[in-house]
Amino acid sequence: MRIIILVFTLCLFENINAQSEPQFYIDSEVRTRRMSLSTYAQPMILFRRIGADLNGTRPQVNSTFRTGPNLDAGISVDFNLGSLRIGTGIGHLWVNYSVNDDIIMNTVSTSARYLSIPFRAGLVTTLNDRVSLEVWPQVIYRQAISYEKDWLIGMVPNYREVIWSAGLNVGPSITVTEYLRWTLLAVIDYGFNDLETFSSDGVVELPIFVGIRTGLRLSI
Repeated sequence: MRIIILVFTLCLFENINAQSEPQFYIDSEVRTRRMSLSTYAQPMILFRRIGADLNGTRPQVNSTFRTGPNLDAGISVDFNLGSLRIGTGIGHLWVNYSVNDDIIMNTVSTSARYLSIPFRAGLVTTLNDRVSLEVWPQVIYRQAISYEKDWLIGMVPNYREVIWSAGLNVGPSITVTEYLRWTLLAVIDYGFNDLETFSSDGVVELPIFVGIRTGLRLSI
């Protein structure tokens, strides 16, 4: 009986010791995941840049711009091409801001919703076993769903139906499980067009969004 217990103890010790030792794999034994699905939420602050005319003259503006809560949320699909990633997705953007005319002392609030489709490419650098640094340049197509101003009654605002913008997402992704990662990226997004075909100030106001993108990515 003592011999059986001794043999069992030795076998158990050898098994535990084998599990504690580093495991090595050849390339053919490591599975490469070629596609990932992500969900994201992107709260942002909206700034405006006053566009200059053809002669480079910046017009005088007598109004104060204030951002409201802005949010872009959706899903994306990314494809793994080694250190390079390419992807697209679909999302919903809520835009809120107000303009206070300093002369007539009148505040106009605007609320809009857009369908957003990003086209992006990314470079991923592994920092350690858990953390990677990601850089994602992107171009975004946005189609207006609704556009409302609080001072318009029975009138349709002169909003631009399609907006293009370009931006950059930079930040870490952190391993949660073998298949799941958490992303936290800083965002800047610069609009190529005014949100309106003719603004209340009569000047071109190019939108600039600054915020944080966070979400979960599932590798397949």
